[in-house]
This record gives sequence, C-alpha cells and structure tokens, in this order.
Amino acid sequence: MESVERRDFMIKPYFETENGKLFHGCCLEIMKDIPTGSVDLIFADPPYNISKAEWDKIDNYHEWCLEWITACCKVLKPNGAFWVSHSVPEELALISMMIKEKGRARINWITWDKYNGNHSQKGFLDGYTILEANRSFHQMAEYLIYHADEGEWSSQCDKERGFIFEPIREYLSSEFKRAGVKYEKANEFCNTASMAGHHYFTKSQWCLPTKEHYKKLQKGLNKNGGEYLRREYEDLRREYEDLRYTFNNPGKTSSIWPIPPESGWHPTTKPKNLMRRIINSTSNPGDLVFEPFGGSMPGGRVAHETGRRWMATEKKLSYCEKAKKQFKRETRQLTIT
Repeated sequence: MESVERRDFMIKPYFETENGKLFHGCCLEIMKDIPTGSVDLIFADPPYNISKAEWDKIDNYHEWCLEWITACCKVLKPNGAFWVSHSVPEELALISMMIKEKGRARINWITWDKYNGNHSQKGFLDGYTILEANRSFHQMAEYLIYHADEGEWSSQCDKERGFIFEPIREYLSSEFKRAGVKYEKANEFCNTASMAGHHYFTKSQWCLPTKEHYKKLQKGLNKNGGEYLRREYEDLRREYEDLRYTFNNPGKTSSIWPIPPESGWHPTTKPKNLMRRIINSTSNPGDLVFEPFGGSMPGGRVAHETGRRWMATEKKLSYCEKAKKQFKRETRQLTIT
C-alpha cells in the first residue's frame, strides 16, 4: 500500500512538520491524492448548516455530506475509526445512516456535555449562563458518532469477514488440508457439536478459536507425530487484534462526556481534552489521524502530542494561517515550513 508520506500531492501543503501536513483547499479535492485505505482515524467536524456564519451555509447539505463521507470511507482503513461531530441530533442521525450504508456500523453515540452542572465559556452555539426563565432546557451539548467495522463482523457479513480475516482463516484451513483431516474432525477434538468444524474454517460466520480450543486442535492434528498448527496462539491472537478496529479502553467511561469547552480564535473549536480521549482510545502511536475540516486543528495538535501522524485540510485561508501560528506556539517546533 502506498504511504501518505511518499505521495506527491497536486496541492502542496500550506505547512508541514516532521509528522504532519495541513492543506489549504477543499477536502474533496485533496482526498483524491490520499491513498485508499491509508488513514487510521478520521475526525470530521463539518459545518452544521445552521447559518451561524457565512461558511456554515451549505446548499444541498445532505448531498454534500454524502460526498465527503464517501471520500472519507475510501481513504480510511478497513478497520479505521470514523468520528463525526454535530450540534443537531437529527442531522447527525442522517450522517450516521450514510456511514452505515458504506459498511461501517455505529459503535457509539456520544453526548458532549459542555455545561456539566457548572458554567460555559461563550461559544458559537451557547451562551454564558443557563437562564432559569427559559421555557425549555438550554442547549448545552453537542454530539459525536463513532463508526468502525465491528458492526460488519457482528452481523456476520461474509464478504467483509472473509476480506479482513482471510489470512488467519486460510492458515487454519490449510493446516487441516495439509494434514488430510476434514474440518468436521475439529468438533471431536474440541468436544463441540458443530461449532468448531464450521466457525474456525469457513468464511461464513468465521471466528478465532479460543486458546483452549487451539491447543486441542494442535493436539488432535499432531497426535501421530505431525507438525501442524506450529504458530503460537499469542502470535495468532496479535494478528487477529491488529485486524480488528482499535479500542484502547479508558476504563469506566460512559457515552456522556462532561468536558469543558475551550475558548479560542476559532468559533467552533473542540477542546483538546475531547480530542485526546478520541485519539487515545481509538488509535495507536504512529497511526495517521485525518481532519477533513481542520479549523483550528485540535486533532492534529493532539496527534502530534501523542505520537501520531496527522493530516488536515481547511478551506479558509485565514484559519490556515492562525492554525499554523497556534501549532507552532503550542509545539514550539521550529521545523514548521
């Protein structure tokens, strides 16, 4: 697979560091240069189309959303994390359905509680205080969706499961064929009625053997002195985990995130603590984080701090320049060009 670092982009970066690039321009155009299946995590914070600013008005909004979602799914790895934020639940639900139709099921719906029973810094979507005289509950939340490929595996989609796990399935299947033993014999080895003989070998409803069952399969195939299934189970397990989507469990964390907002020059910036939770839990050091709607680039800045690579696009030139200055100020990097 072609790496992003070696790619010659038609549009040159507005600035870059040793581990990332910001491009000035439309994300749809720039994503044409990003290799298919090369991005580990996408955080999309698109215009909400609520007409709070000139850049927040999008004609044919749903058609436009489908365009950038399609492009994002193309550059995202099969097991990559896809995050989208929005202030309107109904719109985010439609966006979620579009992503699901591209084969990436929704793992979580997150409510970002900006109020947290306390106060808020004035932002693009909320005010300083909650007024007790209101005739409705004050809107002090935004929402995020997290999509990944686990839904395809859970629904036992033969095409996706076969594509993703084929190297492991083929290894198990070929070892039984090499030993001249039928798959059904695995049921006898593992003392199952039919599960082992089907789920460990065929593409339909495939699953990884447990450690106990793997040892029984080894013992059964090698009882006459053969040398089959020589790979260590932990090695097989690591390969399996690498093929699944990344989730570094932060512990007892619900889908309600009480994280204070941050003030700044960008009207809809996301706080770094919010981005830190997203990036740490759904990517690994060395992974590539992409923001198609860069803004103040909170994802790029946190990716840099946490040892990830980053890439962002931003249409507004003044935002690119401000983001460059902020990135340089926060990282104290003199290598920014």
